[in-house]
Amino acid sequence: MNPTNNTRKIGIIGGVGPQATQFIYGKIIELSQTKYGAKNNDDYPKILIESVPVPDFISDTSQIEVAKRMLIKSTQSLTSAGATRICIGSNTVHILLEELQKNTEVKFISMIELVAKKCVELGFSKVGLLGTPVLIKSGLYEQEMKKHGIELVLPTENESEIADSIIRDVLAGQKSFDKKQEYIGALNDLFSRGAQTIILGCTELPLAINYEALGNRTISSDEILAEGLVDYYYNSNE
Repeated sequence: MNPTNNTRKIGIIGGVGPQATQFIYGKIIELSQTKYGAKNNDDYPKILIESVPVPDFISDTSQIEVAKRMLIKSTQSLTSAGATRICIGSNTVHILLEELQKNTEVKFISMIELVAKKCVELGFSKVGLLGTPVLIKSGLYEQEMKKHGIELVLPTENESEIADSIIRDVLAGQKSFDKKQEYIGALNDLFSRGAQTIILGCTELPLAINYEALGNRTISSDEILAEGLVDYYYNSNE
């Protein structure tokens, strides 16, 4: 595909949190290079990013109506700016995806659907999940994995609280985490309960520690979203 003739434009609802949005954008650049050979300015995707400072609803949903109104405006803004696909740079915000989709004719690319497809592609039948308390309680990943016949190993309440602490440390820009060892213990506990891989189901979690030694034993939702976006941009059959 000649990039100068590509009329596609990706809209990203970000800022939830800002570090994760930065990471996703970096991965888009990297994957454009490694997967699609981007070298010059006009080889890279057209991207719109709306960084939305929504009130926190990762642990409870008391502020979700305020956040929803802000996110609807962001969806409409990206639509008006010419986005041909929109995505959300946050797993938890996907609990509002259906509501946001009602406010635009532009199709959303779902991070959760992309992660489930990756699990199928890699041949996993039993996967673990770590994420925000609100995401875990929502059942979004359970519903999606069930469609593909994949068993989901959920974190205990304590493991969910540990993940929540790590997420908040990343959001606050902390370089060292009070519960780092407990977090590693939570990963190991999910493996001990039969998880073949663990979905890092919050876009802050891939930024918490170095997972390289685990290889395919963790799945970064950030990276899966970035790959899905570049695949959409460069593939004419998408």
